[in-house]
Amino acid sequence: MGAAAAAVGAAADATATDVTERPGAPVLAEARPQALLIATARLVLAAAGLAAAIAAGVERGPAAALFASGAVILILAVYGGDRRRRSAMRFGAAGPVPAGAQIEPRSRALVRAAYPSTIGLTVLIALALWPQPGLSALLAGLLAGLGGVSVAGALRLAAWERERHARILIEAGGAERVYERPW
Repeated sequence: MGAAAAAVGAAADATATDVTERPGAPVLAEARPQALLIATARLVLAAAGLAAAIAAGVERGPAAALFASGAVILILAVYGGDRRRRSAMRFGAAGPVPAGAQIEPRSRALVRAAYPSTIGLTVLIALALWPQPGLSALLAGLLAGLGGVSVAGALRLAAWERERHARILIEAGGAERVYERPW
């Protein structure tokens, strides 16, 4: 586990270095494909976590209930606030893609999107399997909830792209800047 965490940290550091080494030319990620990729990864890992919890001894019924509870808790936490309104405002104020901008490879965008939430929850699921497999099922549900939120975000992005006849791009590295490029 320690080596995996170190590798993830090194990948995140390398990615952050790549972004800062290009002064004046932002590195952008395609928002909708990134959301779909991270949603797929989260849902696959959540299903694997649920299966592992069942294999570790949690009965199917209680495991499913814990999994569903985790997903519902996460979805309520995300949509209980004003996140959706803030996202609409953020993506509604998209500017034109700056000259010289580079598109980040999707594999790198996936790693960036997975760190720290997806990777962290996956590690916690694995760590909880032996002493508390029920907790693993609950954590897998949280991860599934994150996947569901990512799917919903990808659907909203697809609708915005159709409405604007443009591809939506976000600045890599967690910056809040959003851009659009006409089709």
